[in-house]
Amino acid sequence: MNLLFTPNVSFLVAFLAGLFSFISPCVFPLIPSYLSYISGLSMDKLLEDKSRQAKKITVRHSLAFILGFTLIFVLLGAFSTTVGSLLHSIWLMRIAGMFIVIMGLFILGAFNKIKLFSFMQRDVAVNIKNKPLGLIGSVLIGVVFAAAWTPCIGPILASILFIASTMHKTILGAELLFVYAMGLALPFFISSLSLSLFFSAFKKIKPFIKTISVISGVILIAVGILIFFNYLSVVSLYFGNAFHYKIPYNG
Repeated sequence: MNLLFTPNVSFLVAFLAGLFSFISPCVFPLIPSYLSYISGLSMDKLLEDKSRQAKKITVRHSLAFILGFTLIFVLLGAFSTTVGSLLHSIWLMRIAGMFIVIMGLFILGAFNKIKLFSFMQRDVAVNIKNKPLGLIGSVLIGVVFAAAWTPCIGPILASILFIASTMHKTILGAELLFVYAMGLALPFFISSLSLSLFFSAFKKIKPFIKTISVISGVILIAVGILIFFNYLSVVSLYFGNAFHYKIPYNG
């Protein structure tokens, strides 16, 4: 029996979008604070990489936190696809394409002086004095922070949701936003394994955050243009034919 692996451009874009969201100015610098808050450990304790107990606590609560925001993003993806399937038409593709291009231009700073877009440049402060106890509490905090992140990562997240709205099946929209969440979750989880590694990476990446933001904007513009002309599926098929390979399966 043979299994066929075919890369999907939409899923690749979603994963990269998750990574770009992690490196956004309102998420990346605050990762140590998030880890300290959900684990209940001090920064000094988190930096003790040799402390197995501290690492176990941090990892468990990080996974619970990831579960919380992943649930919200997956539900948003399923909802977007459901609504999109009811309105499915070539005009939906064009509206989605135009919106994603606009979001890409926004990330590039094209609308910084336009008041209409000023709300997307604000951070939402969430002040929770007493975190609910246990892992369930970390899941709930993940849910809350998914909403708090939305204004900052809005252009990227909204673009992925518009891509989800052009899909034909609700499960595909949910899967797309799950991949997006994993792009955001993977570096967060790695940071929970070693906060000192995070600080080392932060020093190296910080000078390039603006460049990374520009790259994300350019990618969104390219994807928006492809969706507008209904070429994203063509590109996916092209890459699928170019890179597909068969994996031998013995069973």
